[in-house]
Amino acid sequence: MGKKASKGVAPMAPRGEKVPCQSLQDFASALAKQLATKNRLIRTFDVGGTGVKTALFSAPSLQSFLEAEGERELDWIEAPTSLGQAPGEEGFDAWLASVLPKLQNEKANGHVAFGVSTAGDLEHATGILHDWWSAGGHPRQWEGDGRADPHVAELMGLPRDRTFILHDGAAHLLGCSRCMVPPPRLACFSVGTGVGFGISDEEGAVVDPSSTTGARSHFLNGVPLSGASYRGLWRDWVARTEHVDDVEQVMRKEFANMGRPWSFPWVSLVLGRRGMELAEAAFGCPPPERGDDGGAGPVLNTEVRKASSEAYAQQWAHFLQTQFTPQFCTGSRRHQVDRICFAGMVAESNWSSMQQAFVSESSELSFPDTGPQEEETSKKRRSKKTQAAAPSAIQVLPLAPHGSALIGAGIYALAGCGGAAMGLWAK
Repeated sequence: MGKKASKGVAPMAPRGEKVPCQSLQDFASALAKQLATKNRLIRTFDVGGTGVKTALFSAPSLQSFLEAEGERELDWIEAPTSLGQAPGEEGFDAWLASVLPKLQNEKANGHVAFGVSTAGDLEHATGILHDWWSAGGHPRQWEGDGRADPHVAELMGLPRDRTFILHDGAAHLLGCSRCMVPPPRLACFSVGTGVGFGISDEEGAVVDPSSTTGARSHFLNGVPLSGASYRGLWRDWVARTEHVDDVEQVMRKEFANMGRPWSFPWVSLVLGRRGMELAEAAFGCPPPERGDDGGAGPVLNTEVRKASSEAYAQQWAHFLQTQFTPQFCTGSRRHQVDRICFAGMVAESNWSSMQQAFVSESSELSFPDTGPQEEETSKKRRSKKTQAAAPSAIQVLPLAPHGSALIGAGIYALAGCGGAAMGLWAK
C-alpha cells in the first residue's frame, strides 16, 4: 500500500478505514468498476471438508460470465483444482506455498486479488476466524491457548490488503446464480462433504450466518441447517439391501469426528456425500465417474448409477417437503425463501435424478411422490396450519456453475478491491 496504482488498474481501498459505501448497490457498483479492469486477476481458494481447492481467472472473463445469458460456465485461466488437505493452522502458509509455487509471484503482483471461501465462525468485517474446519481436518478452536484468533490471510500467507474472506455458504450463494448479486429470497444448498447453506434477504443481500440476527435465519428446528437432526429415508434402503457388507462398511466410517454417526443422523450426514455413498452401497452402484476435465464434465456412468441416484434424490425431495419448505417458505420467517439453488460436486453428480424427483417442467418445486412422510412432528413443533401456509410456487434455479464457491469468492474479492465488500451483507 502507499504506492501509486499502475495505469489501468483500479486502486484498492485502504484496509482498516471506515468505508462509507456499504449498501448492496455500492457493492454492485464497486464490482462493476473492478470487472472493467482488464489486467485484474483473481486467485481464489475454497477451504472445505475434503481439502483446499483453487482457481485463477481474470476480471474480463468474470464480466463476460456475469453478462451472458443461459446456463453458462466461467472461462477459467486455471480451472478448479484440488491441492489436497492442509496441515491445519500450523504450517498452512508453508504448505500452500509448496503445493502452489506460482503463488509467490502472484502475491508480489499488485494486479492479483485473493478471495477465500471457508467454513467456521468468521467475522466478515475483519477476516478473523474464531474456529474453523481446517481443510478437511477437525474443528479448530483457539480459546484458552493464549493466542489471538487468527486472520485467514495470515494463516494462508496471503497479502492481507488484497485478501477478502467469506463464509462458504455465502460464497456458493454469491456464485450460484450467475449474477452480480443474488436474487432476492434465494436459498443455496452446497452439497459436498456436508451440506452448506446460504440465504439472501428480500433485496438480494446475503444474510450473515456469523451475525447474531443472521444466525437464526439459518436455523432448522432451532439449530444451523447443516447440523440439524434429520432421519431421512435411508433406513428403508438398508432394510431391503442385498449388499449388507458394503452398507456396514459405509455406516462404520467416522464422520465429523463421530464413530457410528448413523446412530444420530443429521442433514450433512444424510444429504451430503456420505448419504450418496450409502445409497450406492445399498443399491450396489459405483461412484460417479468423470472425464479428465477437473470434474466439470458430465457423469459418464449415469445408467449404472440410476438406482442409487434416484434414491438419493428422493431423500432430498423428502427433506425439502417435510422439513425445509414448512419452516423456510412461510410468512412467519424473517427471511422467507421464494427460490432455491443447488451447488457442489454431489449435486452435480445427481442433478438429473434430483430434477426428476422434485422440479416441475415450470422449474418449480414439486413433490409428486416422496415416499414415507413420518418425520417426528413433536420435534418440529409446527402445527398443520403452519405447514399448510407454505407457498405453492418455489422457483428452482438451474444447477450452479462448476466451482461456484470459487466464483463467489472472486466476486467478493473484486468488490472488496473497490472498498465495498461489506455492502453485500443484509442489515
